[in-house]
Amino acid sequence: MPSGSQEANVLRTYIETLLELPWKKCSRDNDDIKHAEKILNEDHYGLEQVKERILEYLAVRTLTKKGTSPIICLVGPPGTGKTSIARSVAKALNKKYVRISLGGVRDEAEIRGHRKTYVGAMPGRIVEGLRQAGVSNPLMLLDEIDKVSSDYKGDTSSALLEVLDGEQNVKFRDHYVEAPIDLSQVLFIATANTAQTIPRPLLDRMEVIEVNSYTENEKFHIAKNYLVGKQMERNGLKASQISFSDKSLEKIIHNYTREAGVRNLERRIGDICRKAARKFLEDKKKSIKITESNLEKYLGKEKVTFEDATRRIRWESSGGWHGPAWEETPFR
Repeated sequence: MPSGSQEANVLRTYIETLLELPWKKCSRDNDDIKHAEKILNEDHYGLEQVKERILEYLAVRTLTKKGTSPIICLVGPPGTGKTSIARSVAKALNKKYVRISLGGVRDEAEIRGHRKTYVGAMPGRIVEGLRQAGVSNPLMLLDEIDKVSSDYKGDTSSALLEVLDGEQNVKFRDHYVEAPIDLSQVLFIATANTAQTIPRPLLDRMEVIEVNSYTENEKFHIAKNYLVGKQMERNGLKASQISFSDKSLEKIIHNYTREAGVRNLERRIGDICRKAARKFLEDKKKSIKITESNLEKYLGKEKVTFEDATRRIRWESSGGWHGPAWEETPFR
């Protein structure tokens, strides 16, 4: 065909896409359960149910020698570590990691691809993810699956049914590729903030694991073991230059954040690290220790306060504002 013709460019792009797809190429997975458990414990504090389910899946797959696996859906509030769990699983299993964000996707062609007769046609996100990974058995994260929508161009959640059904995805058909693609080797993990907005047929194909909110004790250990070091590195500080006392971390959690996850907690620690970095340059200080007493200098007044229930009861039983207990035991 003439090299300048439009049809030649379309066909050349199509053939290159077919050649780039990993039809038979697979990566070798790490089946060592002890190694996987070690990675998950290093990267995440708590979340025992999620870790147990991942390790159970790995044990069954090692015994059966089959690549087929259930689709896991992690449901929980923002900031509880759902996306980072998927990254750690890929690291533990030695799989390629591909993240597909589904938030706001409303066109069915985003999943199944466009017909190659259209101008500017391209494969869907699933096939594009396989091409990026370079292997046919990556870990594919379907992020924010509860936020897919639909319009006159088609229902995205219905297109995902074929992808997530273990009986159908052996011969998944992309409109652009027009050849059956085996998705049975792909480990799918989906994340969502709530299961209520996920269509029932789609939810039926996934195994839901609840990622609950963290307790204050869990947040303290996460901050001490992970977040402080992460923010120090991000702001160019060394361990010898800044230190956080246990009481200061507990006060940040109790009086400066109020959330299910740890995102705001990480932001507050980042605020302190930035102010400390400025002090090092301006005042030439050698080291800074963050304590419960000097925390207000860095974060300002407390954002969250709690009322003492026992003081409230004593106040009400003594006659409200005019009783003597009000003067002796004030409450906030």
